[in-house]
Parts: sequence; structure tokens; C-alpha cells
Amino acid sequence: MSEAPPRLTPQDLRRPGWLAAHVGIVVLALAFALLGRWQWDVGHKVAPLTAAELATWRTPQPIDTVITSTGLNGTEVGQAVTVAGSYDSARQLLVPGRTLNGRTGYYVLTPLVTGSDQAIVVNRGFLAATGGAEPAIPAAPSGRITVTGWAAEPESTTGEVNDNGITQQEQTGAATKPNETQFISPAALVNQWPYHLRDAYITATDAASAGSLALIPAPLPAHGTTWDLLNVCYAFQWWLFILILGSWYVVYLRRELRPRPLGADEDELDDLDEDDEDFEDFEDEDEDAPGADAARTEPVAASSGE
Repeated sequence: MSEAPPRLTPQDLRRPGWLAAHVGIVVLALAFALLGRWQWDVGHKVAPLTAAELATWRTPQPIDTVITSTGLNGTEVGQAVTVAGSYDSARQLLVPGRTLNGRTGYYVLTPLVTGSDQAIVVNRGFLAATGGAEPAIPAAPSGRITVTGWAAEPESTTGEVNDNGITQQEQTGAATKPNETQFISPAALVNQWPYHLRDAYITATDAASAGSLALIPAPLPAHGTTWDLLNVCYAFQWWLFILILGSWYVVYLRRELRPRPLGADEDELDDLDEDDEDFEDFEDEDEDAPGADAARTEPVAASSGE
């Protein structure tokens, strides 16, 4: 069967319309690539911890610049702060069920009065448990004092402890006595203390505040590599679109540049090929049928008899 010219020729692909199509495909592929890169950047973040950043983190800042009237920015949990005030030792509370360096015990909370009816919650440190009895709470320093510590977010009161910005799986101990509280939550402590409290607290690191209590180390600023699997999958999805788009365009052009039988389009060619295959299968079955050879020779014998 003779062949008709292809629908497209290499010269056609250099015409303005096809050049615009080529450019459009390239632009679309670049857009997919950029969208994939954007999703990758969202899902994969690397935050190195430099010596300068760590020095700034450990340099105490005035408390008003870190813990504002609206609370604490979560990215600043652990930032060193300083604040002046007077401890109200008569209103100290214990937070049971806490651990430090493998020991179980209590956190000691004390309101630091900073002004008229104003105070901030200070976690003075860790008090190890001694047997089944509740230990005595060490008195806080008297008089006006400058407290140095690190800023911390309020803990969750819904069952999981937010350990200064890090969610723990275990629950805190139950508060069973009047001088105990289950969570470090200024929103709850305003019902026990006669002060207006900021929606955050300080974990003290100065020796005067801690006294005989064990200091609680501050967490480091956010650093290292973090992954968001959903965004990373979106990135690979966009890049997969590039492969699909490019493959489709190449296959389409190859088909249009290929010569075809005269007077037949692609659908007709497919139907013709299928009919040829069916006819060949029919002939094969006919040849394999029982008695097929005898049936073909009988007419010859009859004619010779006549």
C-alpha cells in the first residue's frame, strides 16, 4: 500500500504557530518546575545554628521585648530575658509529676510582682521528690530582685504537657493538694493569685531565684532540618507533571511526522490491523480443525472419477 505524506513536516514545526506552541510547552514546564521548587522549599527547611545566633539567644533581653501584652511568640521560646520585681513567697505552688535528669519531682512556681496588681509567673526550678510525702517549698528571695531566665509558653490544659514548646507524650502529675497545680498556665493561675498575669512565664536561671532548686536548662532555638511530607509530595507531583507533559508532546509530534497509508487515518489503520489479525487467526483455526485435509482433497477425487 502506498503512503501519503505525514500531516506535519520538519518545516511546519518552524512556522510561527508551532514555534509559539513549543514556547508554550517550555513555559508550562518551567512553571511546573518552579511550583515544585516552591513546595520543596516549604516542605524542606534547613536552619543552621550559628555561634552568633546562640550568643544572642543566651543574652538576656528586657522582658517587655519578648513577652508582650499579647503573650509570647512561639519562635522565641527559650530566649533569655530579665525582669525586676519582688517574689510573693506566700503564694508559691508546686507542679507535680515533673522529671529532670531521670529524677521525679516538682516545679516550683512563684509570682514575681512587677507593679500594682501586676505579676509574672516564674518557675524557680526543680524540687526532687523525697518518698511519698510532699517536700517543703524553699522560700524565695525577699526584697526586690532582678530575675534572669528564659521565656516559656503556657502549658496545655487538655491532657498533654507542652514542655516549654515541646509537646510530650506523657501527662503531668495530678494536683491533689491545695498548694499544687497541674499545669503552668497563667490563664488558670489568675484564679488562684490576685494579680494580672501575662500569657507566658519565665523559667529562672539565676542562682538567687533557684536557691537550693535545680536549674532547668533552656531549649535551643529552632535549628536543623525539618521535613513536611505533604509539601515534599506536592513538589514531586509538579515535577512528575513535567515528565508527563514532555512525553505527551514528543509522542504527539512523532505521530504527526510519521508517514501513513494513502487514504487512511489513524483510526482506520487501527481497524485494518485488527481485521488482518482476526483473519489470520481464523485461517489458523481452520487449518487445525479435524478433517480439514480430507475436506480439501475430496473434491479432487470426485472430479477424477467422472
